[in-house]
Amino acid sequence: MKKAGNVIMIALALGSLLFFACNDENKETKGKWNPGPIEEYSITPINGGATITYTIPNDEDILYVMAEYERNGKIFTDKSSVYKNSLTIEGFHNVDKVQAKIYKVNRQEQKSEPLAVEFTPLESLISIAKKSLKVQAAFGGVFAKWDNPEATELGIRLMMKDTIGNSDKLITGEMYYSTTKNEKYTFRTYDAVETDFAIAFEDKWGNISDTIRFTTTPLFETMVPKPYADFRSSIPYDNTTNLGPNFPFSNLYDNKVNTSAHGWLTTSGSSGLSITFDLKQVVQLSRIVRHPYHINSLYGQANITDFEAWGIDKIDYDKIDDKSYWLDSLSVRWGAIKGVDATTVLPDKTFKDDWTYLGRNTVPAGLTSTEQNALSASGVESEVPVEAKPVRYVRIFVRGITFITPPPSTNYFSSSEFTFYGDTKVPQN
Repeated sequence: MKKAGNVIMIALALGSLLFFACNDENKETKGKWNPGPIEEYSITPINGGATITYTIPNDEDILYVMAEYERNGKIFTDKSSVYKNSLTIEGFHNVDKVQAKIYKVNRQEQKSEPLAVEFTPLESLISIAKKSLKVQAAFGGVFAKWDNPEATELGIRLMMKDTIGNSDKLITGEMYYSTTKNEKYTFRTYDAVETDFAIAFEDKWGNISDTIRFTTTPLFETMVPKPYADFRSSIPYDNTTNLGPNFPFSNLYDNKVNTSAHGWLTTSGSSGLSITFDLKQVVQLSRIVRHPYHINSLYGQANITDFEAWGIDKIDYDKIDDKSYWLDSLSVRWGAIKGVDATTVLPDKTFKDDWTYLGRNTVPAGLTSTEQNALSASGVESEVPVEAKPVRYVRIFVRGITFITPPPSTNYFSSSEFTFYGDTKVPQN
């Protein structure tokens, strides 16, 4: 037993020696590591910043490369893994020279000697957005479009003059965020009276563009009063079916949205991908909003996820009997109309030569559950082209359901509600 005890004591002693030796070695390494700066590099200016490309020395102890610089009076640091050979510095609003220091950092968090660099950023993205901004009066508000070439996160703030106290102060009406390269957006819910507006852009680094002021009068917009009328039986090739008495076509305009199993459904195996509404008055349409069938079911059921709309102010009843005039090429080619062969040659002139195109309404893909639920409640909106003529009759063509395009040959599709907005004060025929 005494011999075994001696062996244990010797092993502990050796372990202690190794431990202190390793610690001494680590301390020695930490004290000695002081490499020179990065030597091979190039700088490429970008909008609001620059990308610095470099060669990293073959040193296994280097953990990352770090940039240190000042922006808007504050010191910032950006890091890049050793598995990359570049580092991007961005977020500058002004086209002024920027100075930065680039370091190699080892596994003991020691910095190398700095590489001092200098660059002049290209024009910032919020400056580009501001210069490209175009605004005009829209139905119920202001239509704006702008460029964002790098699809960065931008906020656009619509403001208006504070009419209380006759001050020059601006108050925020709406803040909209976008990452779209060529964005178009309509700020709504404003009265049709002359108003002093202003717009400013903001980026994720806290930069704010100069404020653009303008005066305009939003166009009058209101919801077209319901109920609408079912005009399907008057138009050749419309789908005139209802899936039983509990799902009549009138459910599409009863103002009940995002509820359980309430809406209109076709009969599976029926004919036709089109339906027609009679708005009961001539309207300069501004937008169309569709709600999905069943609660929070934007993608589910047999919901229409893509439709095309056409409209006209009055029907030429002399053409009702000319059935070929009412054919839609996609409905024919997809074999969606019973009794009409998919190879049928359409006439030189169809209803589309007389009716006005009202745009396309498409459900966005890739939404989260929260986003789907929000859009189910608010409805999927599409804007009607501003050049569209006033209409009374609107013909809808289904182009996809639950992201199946074309719709299945059974012609089974559903929806909960259609709502039309626009100017109802236009002359009536």
